[in-house]
Order: sequence, then C-alpha cells, then structure tokens
Amino acid sequence: MTSISEFDSKKLLHEHGLQITNEFLVANANEAVKAAESLGYPVVAKLSGAKIQHKTELNGIRLNLQNSDELKIAMRDLEDIGAGNNEFLICEQIQGKREFIAGYHIDDVFGPVIMFGLGGIFTEILSDVNFRLVPCERRDLESMINEIKANSLLGPFRGEGEISIEHLVDALLAISECGLANPDIISIDVNPIIISDSKPIAVDALVVKS
Repeated sequence: MTSISEFDSKKLLHEHGLQITNEFLVANANEAVKAAESLGYPVVAKLSGAKIQHKTELNGIRLNLQNSDELKIAMRDLEDIGAGNNEFLICEQIQGKREFIAGYHIDDVFGPVIMFGLGGIFTEILSDVNFRLVPCERRDLESMINEIKANSLLGPFRGEGEISIEHLVDALLAISECGLANPDIISIDVNPIIISDSKPIAVDALVVKS
C-alpha cells in the first residue's frame, strides 16, 4: 500500500468535484509567507508529504495563524518536528462549528463502500457513521446522511444555518466517483469536512493506493 500526500490527495478528489481548501505547497518559511499573503490571514500551516499520514499525532498542524510573525514561528516548529521534511502546506483557515468525516474503501465481502458520519476529534469516540455500497443513487446518500445519530447538526446550529444536503451529497458522490474511477485506490479518508456557509469543505484527506 502507498499513501499519497494530503496535497495530492485533495487535488485528486477536487478533480472529481470535491470542494477543498485553497492552499499552497511550500518548502520554507519565506515561501510560506508569500503563500499566506496570497490567501489572506488567518492561515493554517501543516506538515505535508507522502510519509506524513498522522499530522495530529505528530503535532504537525498550526491553526489560526494571524500574521507573518506567527507563521514564521509555526514554520520553525514544523521544520523541527519534520526532521528534514521540506514539504509544508499553507491553507486558508476554514471557519465552521460542524465537522464530519467521509470515506471510501474496498470491503473484502461487499466491494466498494462509501462512509459518512460525525468527524473531527469525536470520530473514534462516538463512532457515529453510516455506510452505503457504491455506486448508488443520490437519494441513498441523502438517507445515509440523515441516519446519523447526530442528525440535529444538519439543521441550524449555534448561529450557523441549515446544512445544504445537496452539496453534502455532491461531496460524497465526488469521493465515491474518485474511488471508482481509480481501481488502484483502496481507501479514501476525508476528515474533517467542515461546514462553512452551509456548505462542506474538505480540510484534510488521505488517499491510499495498492
């Protein structure tokens, strides 16, 4: 099995219609500052690369960086943690209170499967996820979305509007179509998907190939 980088994973998924963060791949702090100036602050800085699969466990993410001074400090930290890694992501900071997870994998018995559920830090704790065989119809994906236990999050929440189920279905279709179109893909993990202005945006992704 071979993992591809977050940047390449999101780029591949975006080609199939998944909405992703605006971001730049950089090699050092100077490039990071230029990228942030193009994106506009606040930004997120991350370790990147095919060998970097669990950034949170490595403490390899710096959120909500407000200016170039904070970004330079974050880059120094990430360069130390990366120990020779010279690939970093500078991404726009997505604002949103609701996080979900979506994924695709090849089940040994049933074949290609799409997954959707509650994401972020609560993914493993609450295990609120549902599955469907793919390919499937839009109505099947809509049912899967509404069947999560935390479905109250789909409506208005803490000052944020109701989630666009249509756009959420589009996101799941993009993920499943990416997997189905690339037979060498054995799994796709998109976590978190943050809801911003009622629409889903993929903030992180990992594609694994055979």
